[in-house]
Amino acid sequence: MRKSGNNKMKCFNCERGGLIAQNVDLTGRRHDEEFVVTVPGLHCDECGFSTIDNDHSEPFTRAVSDAYRTSHGLLTGCEIKNLRALLNMTQGQFAEHLGVGIASIKRWELGLIQDKAMDELIRLKTDPGAARKNLNNLEQKIPQERRTTAVSCDEYDLSFLADQFYSPKATIGQDLSALNRFESCPPYEKLAA
Repeated sequence: MRKSGNNKMKCFNCERGGLIAQNVDLTGRRHDEEFVVTVPGLHCDECGFSTIDNDHSEPFTRAVSDAYRTSHGLLTGCEIKNLRALLNMTQGQFAEHLGVGIASIKRWELGLIQDKAMDELIRLKTDPGAARKNLNNLEQKIPQERRTTAVSCDEYDLSFLADQFYSPKATIGQDLSALNRFESCPPYEKLAA
């Protein structure tokens, strides 16, 4: 952009006014939805045109992503970073805690939108209130006699339905046909306890 006589950048929209650095309202799109966000940018004092330069591109992208997240009830990048900080974890430690790659943590904190399942996982693994609420919901949905009990082996910690599959001397190779209603699950291997 060209500078005008008073060191303002000349507006490339009207070519009369100067672009002043200030917060601007801009519209961005995520997943076919439009969001108006306020970000640092440039505003023409003559025609009212607003834009951002390369230095403001990343904050704009992050703001639009966070507006989308907020409208869909997802954690924002800043909220994810704050939850990680609350647990006093590095990005690598947080990735291990969640069972995801470190690149996912970096992307989410910088503006890539996590899916609803990952958002729920983050909440369950960082917020005792969310974990408690989930536990209470599960306890209401699953009758007491059908709840899982951990069966420990030397190298494995597997869960089975307590009323059908657990006995102190059980082998892991018991009939698990009652669990096969989940068609996308791979077949269970028969292993000795």
